[in-house]
Amino acid sequence: METGKKILAIGGGIGGAATALALHRVGFKPIVYERSETLREVGAGVALWANATRVLQELGVLEDVLRASDPITNYQFFSHRGKQLIDLRVDGFEVPAVAIHRADLQALLWQKLPLDRCVLGQVFERFEQVGNKVIAHFSAGLADEGDGLIGADGLRSRVRAQLFGEAKPIYRGMTSYRGITNYIPDTYKRGYICEFLGAGKAFGFVTIGKGRMYWYVASKASEAQPDAPIGRKRELQEMFQNWPSPIPEMIAATDEANIIKTDLYDRVPLQKWSFSNITLLGDAAHPTLPTMGQGACMAIEDALVVTKCLLEQSDAATAFRQYESLRLIRTKKIFEQSLLIGKVARIENPVVVALRNTLMKLLSQQFENDYKALHAYRVSF
Repeated sequence: METGKKILAIGGGIGGAATALALHRVGFKPIVYERSETLREVGAGVALWANATRVLQELGVLEDVLRASDPITNYQFFSHRGKQLIDLRVDGFEVPAVAIHRADLQALLWQKLPLDRCVLGQVFERFEQVGNKVIAHFSAGLADEGDGLIGADGLRSRVRAQLFGEAKPIYRGMTSYRGITNYIPDTYKRGYICEFLGAGKAFGFVTIGKGRMYWYVASKASEAQPDAPIGRKRELQEMFQNWPSPIPEMIAATDEANIIKTDLYDRVPLQKWSFSNITLLGDAAHPTLPTMGQGACMAIEDALVVTKCLLEQSDAATAFRQYESLRLIRTKKIFEQSLLIGKVARIENPVVVALRNTLMKLLSQQFENDYKALHAYRVSF
């Protein structure tokens, strides 16, 4: 049964889809506008920690996600020579952590929604406020009116730009490579994320369901650095040729077409990301480096919190102020921690790298406590 309140959302990725599902389940009428002609999540794998799977359980989609993903029980760190630094247990909650392909997660969220809740091929241009309503305008001439507007349109959000002005995101000195292969080494321990840390670069991998291995690289690089003439795959093979097995074998088993390269950006946290009955969500509000694997998780958390606030408040403007106040401190903390880990990952001096690795071993219990506290976050209807 619908409340009659219509909430417009810009962006049909994981954040927009989770928000639409949360709103739909409690009686709102969400309409999501997506610029792509098809619902297609760009990217490869994504880790969903307990703080996110707890929300997916609330949204009635966790069982579907579990069938399409692989569990994560441990997060294991090694030196670039293969020496174990830390082995964190991450499965001590009432819900599991999982790794899944982004496209699979997005599809599962949208499968729970009526088809008319997403309008494809519409490029958002601007919004205008008329009384207590907001009107979204799109490049093809379409306009739609709602009680509130949520910008879930990512790092380079057009909604954010209209609210706070055009500003470039901050490049943090690293680029990422992500790949998917059907090659799963015999030595791989089911349930483990394995991450190898070197000088100015790192390599990690985990299975993501359906017999697929997802691997990722973070490497110190200049912004918009072009691919090497030999291609991404050969470049990575040379970059990691002396690293422990199964890293070279994993790269070799990956098709060049399945390797994505993306520079890593964030933005300085805002003190405020809502204005009247317009707000931001996910990367549009608080983009962060992927070094903690919390980007998608934060958007999923946002989806439930903003829906809960809309349920509790009589108007969208009040609800969005409440949502923002509930999310500012947590998202800023994750931004700061992710940025710090990124700085540590860029270290190239071999003496400092050795010191970093020693400190990680010494502080393993602190790491485990921090992870548990981060993943214990919960919100429910």
